[in-house]
Amino acid sequence: MPRKPAHEQFDTLKILQERAFDLFGRYGYDGVSIGDIAASANLSKGALYWHYSGKEALFLDCLQRLHAMFDEFIFTPMTQQPDAQLAVLGLFRGVELLIEIPSIRSGIAGFWLLPSAPETAELAAAQRRFELASQQVVAATLQRGVDQGQFDLHGDLEDFSRAIIALVEAVVILPLRYQSHEEVQRILDVLARTLFRAYAKNGLPMPA
Repeated sequence: MPRKPAHEQFDTLKILQERAFDLFGRYGYDGVSIGDIAASANLSKGALYWHYSGKEALFLDCLQRLHAMFDEFIFTPMTQQPDAQLAVLGLFRGVELLIEIPSIRSGIAGFWLLPSAPETAELAAAQRRFELASQQVVAATLQRGVDQGQFDLHGDLEDFSRAIIALVEAVVILPLRYQSHEEVQRILDVLARTLFRAYAKNGLPMPA
């Protein structure tokens, strides 16, 4: 069989990635088969294996793309904002922007449904690395706020940084398909106000 032109290969790969991302996001690793993905992308299994060695490699690619979106909209802007309070507000704003992406809105809870089989150990390890790195960004931002005299965390810095990540995942990201954008925004506003009432010395700042 003649090799497809480069632009057709790119189009096929893009469709495959989009469909796999959607299915994994909805149903998790165990809830999706190679056949499901191939059928959804209108491809043969052979065409899928042309691009990926197997389901693990495809899931890992989708997971890494999800992590890159979180970094682009939330964690990288936090590290680039010198004012710690505005950086924390940026976390909540970043989530609002993130959920406007159609592939995110269709549901991403499945990426947290990782199996524990030996052959999928790298998937779980990649997710743990991402969550640890995310927590470290939040913790570093909160510590910067302490150093800048903006926050008084009463020794809760590490625990609270983990709590912020857990709240974003559990309250906002996991049930995303069942909440409107307005509902998510109200939840984020409540979380932001709660954080600043509990720990900020000068109340909730207004972004520039």
